[in-house]
Amino acid sequence: MTTFWIGSYTADGDGSGAGISLVRRDAAGALALEWSTPADSPSWVAQHPTLPVVYAALEPSGTVQSFAPDATGRLHPQGPPITAGDSVCHLSITRDGTTLVAACYGDGRVVTFGLDARGAVEGPPRVAASSVDSVAGSAAASADRASHAHTSLELADGTLLTTDLGHDSVRVWRRQGALLSLDHEVRLPTGAGPRHLAAHPSGHVYVVTEYSNEIFILKTADASWRIVGAVQATAEAAAEGDACSEISLAATGSHLHVGVRGSNRIATLGIGGDGSRLSAIADVASGGDWPRHHAEDGRWLHVANERSGGVASFELDDWGVPNRLVGVLEMGTPTAVAPAGARQPGSPSGGSPAAWPDEQ
Repeated sequence: MTTFWIGSYTADGDGSGAGISLVRRDAAGALALEWSTPADSPSWVAQHPTLPVVYAALEPSGTVQSFAPDATGRLHPQGPPITAGDSVCHLSITRDGTTLVAACYGDGRVVTFGLDARGAVEGPPRVAASSVDSVAGSAAASADRASHAHTSLELADGTLLTTDLGHDSVRVWRRQGALLSLDHEVRLPTGAGPRHLAAHPSGHVYVVTEYSNEIFILKTADASWRIVGAVQATAEAAAEGDACSEISLAATGSHLHVGVRGSNRIATLGIGGDGSRLSAIADVASGGDWPRHHAEDGRWLHVANERSGGVASFELDDWGVPNRLVGVLEMGTPTAVAPAGARQPGSPSGGSPAAWPDEQ
């Protein structure tokens, strides 16, 4: 069976979540709650690529915290929360397991932390130098052009990409240890609002936008990333108030799933050619209200519907469309679904630590 960590907003974030929860998927695709570990609004959670250590972005307090299992497999803090930045909303761990990367929505900071051999956070945070918004102050500028870092993605060659929703920018970083240096930026159209990223084996990167509800296709040439295409994120037109959230790539590399808050849809898009062509297949209801995040799981897709308080599980058809709802696990204010007990794609090989949840 497959297990997942579920992040949530708790009382300090005006939510009703229990903290970090471990859930288990059964043979029919439905999820069941195993247990929860208290934490203050862990709105994003991620597991170390090779260690049984879980990291949480405690968004309202602007801090991050790591958790490790005890002899029973239950999570406990490895230490106190550590300041990252205003409204830290996303975390990723580099493939070599040495660096934690935090994106902070409130102040736009991209922050890195070194990790020791146990996966615990060590040393002071390192704030990556950003750049000045080229649109702010111009006639094209929107009312709010504040920097809003939203996600990070490490590519196979070690390059790190981050999005800045407020500056309509995808930033390309080079990493040396826990230090980041800005290499260059890809500017999206003003008002697009880049949010999350997915990388294809072909070398293309897909950027979903929160404001314009599009997917921009990026490719590198001569060591510089550029936009090579763009499509609407949904098969049907975007509705008033729609805001795309997560974008995920199927393990087969054949299609994408995109969450759309507002009209509460999951869009499925096919990937064609060399990875540079996207085509809408279908939109289906997300199984709840405000699909904040989702995760692929082979034949299944699990969707955290934040406002209705449940994680909906779907079976995918031959086209990759989540057209059969198999169950909804009621949970307080779920915000993130992260694989547990398995290495992240592209992480180092090796034996599974005995304390991983799916091996208890």
